[in-house]
Amino acid sequence: MKVPYLSASRLKTAQDCQLSYKLRYDPPNEEAVQVKWANEHRDNLGPARLGGNIHNALEEWRRPNPKTGKVRRPRLDKLLELYDAECAKAEIDFDLYEDGVKMLTRWFQKRGTAPVKVLHVEQQFGSHRAPYILSNGVPVFGFIDLTLEIDENTIELVDYKTQRAPIKQEEADSNVQAGMYLSVAKELWPDKDIIFTFDLTRYGTVSTRWSDEKIDTFKAFLKTKWEWINSIEEPKATIGPACKWCAFTEICPKAQKLVQMGAWDIVVGATPVDDDPDEMLDQLQGIKAAQAILTKKKKAIEDHIKNEWFDRHAAVGENTRITEKYAVKWEDRKNKKYLPHEVQRLVPAGVYGQMSTLSNTNVERLLPVLPEDVQKAIRDTAISKPFKALTIRKRQDAN
Repeated sequence: MKVPYLSASRLKTAQDCQLSYKLRYDPPNEEAVQVKWANEHRDNLGPARLGGNIHNALEEWRRPNPKTGKVRRPRLDKLLELYDAECAKAEIDFDLYEDGVKMLTRWFQKRGTAPVKVLHVEQQFGSHRAPYILSNGVPVFGFIDLTLEIDENTIELVDYKTQRAPIKQEEADSNVQAGMYLSVAKELWPDKDIIFTFDLTRYGTVSTRWSDEKIDTFKAFLKTKWEWINSIEEPKATIGPACKWCAFTEICPKAQKLVQMGAWDIVVGATPVDDDPDEMLDQLQGIKAAQAILTKKKKAIEDHIKNEWFDRHAAVGENTRITEKYAVKWEDRKNKKYLPHEVQRLVPAGVYGQMSTLSNTNVERLLPVLPEDVQKAIRDTAISKPFKALTIRKRQDAN
């Protein structure tokens, strides 16, 4: 597929669905172009416009005076004035406008009055036509909302987010956008310590620091992703959570197949919480009924495969069937099980009491903290139960 550069949004789209990436960034025909344009109608862009208006207002408010280099005095009325100016250029509905006023007011009260030293506002690295090339050859493009100097050795990159979902620390520590910006910043300022901060306008801030080794590892990861997307010749559609917001479901063959089967809302649909209790309970009952039907159908198919395809008395390794697309095995396996009374007998009471359940995972997690002789004694008490398992895998060479 066409990959002039990588950005966090482009990579996420490709990982969610190859076909969506192709239709969005390299539409193959006029129909795809028209669908893309239709999705950019104002009725579909309200939250995105709100986010853009807040971004632009905050960026302009933080921008130093080009003549004096001084930062504007922290005044809420000026910030809201800039927000109004943005809303006049990118019009939004009143409920969204009001949400933006509340967000900016909260943001100002929590973070707007703190003094900062601004180095850059909306610093661009690369462009659509000439992306920034990382040291390992990967082209990237983006904008750093705000670059601050914390001290003579430290720079902070700030990215404003108006999303409703908060970002956890562990998410920030492995975030692709953070990785891209940190990779670029480390090349621009090799002698500085770099901090990347998500400024969540609805909540607070979440910051992350990456070591040089982690940044190098991320750049290698990014190169594999860039090469992977470049290698895709026939992009495939993938049904998943991203389908809820995809602009191209009406021209996606897999999505339309689900719609025609009446299974779209069950498989892809959002999880609605209806204000009408009867409507909500009707939907819940419908989901339960659908689950029962799907479970019954699944069992019927699996039973047919086991009974009609395979010989129960065949030698080990012979119960395999290859179709045009799949490799199917019905094989003998063993399931290890720890006996509760034996584990309780061998494990100290204080340790045993901390186990929520006596699952294999919990026992295996517990073993390393015990003396070696106790570990061996517990493992020796485990019993193995034989069972047959049906394994279905798609062939790597399947179309």
